[in-house]
Amino acid sequence: MNATDPAYVKPANGPLETPWAVAASVDDTPAEADYLWSASWTLPYNSVSAPVARVLVRTQLADWSADEVSEVAELLVSELVTDALHHATGPVRLTVWLVDGLLRCEVEGRHPVAPLPRRPLERGEGGYGLRLLDALACCWGSAATPAGKAAWFELPATVRQKIPVSHA
Repeated sequence: MNATDPAYVKPANGPLETPWAVAASVDDTPAEADYLWSASWTLPYNSVSAPVARVLVRTQLADWSADEVSEVAELLVSELVTDALHHATGPVRLTVWLVDGLLRCEVEGRHPVAPLPRRPLERGEGGYGLRLLDALACCWGSAATPAGKAAWFELPATVRQKIPVSHA
């Protein structure tokens, strides 16, 4: 499997020990966790959505006391939102989860085709998004959803204050 395959997942160093190791969708959450937080927003199809997404992620991570990964998460979320808006029409959905020391950010858009790496243009601004995901995320991928596709990445995140999840 490589980055051109529809269900590509960038492997981490060794087997993935996350609740979402291969498949991703907006509804995937782990059944058991010591702590779990999630937040989700619908972003409009316009040029301010990427900057708004950065602010939402920054604010949410600060609320969760996980702001040490904020800069990287903001950058990568901005890349995913920009890609979703560039290749699709209509709003996109940004969802972030924090589960047992792992941050997962996912952007769902209406374009069903998996992201494909491309060579950056000389002096161009495009073509760097997947390279950034490869370099900065511990793992990333995309999966088909009923609406189109969801692209996601994960980062290790230390939480200074844990709120336990009740397992009923």
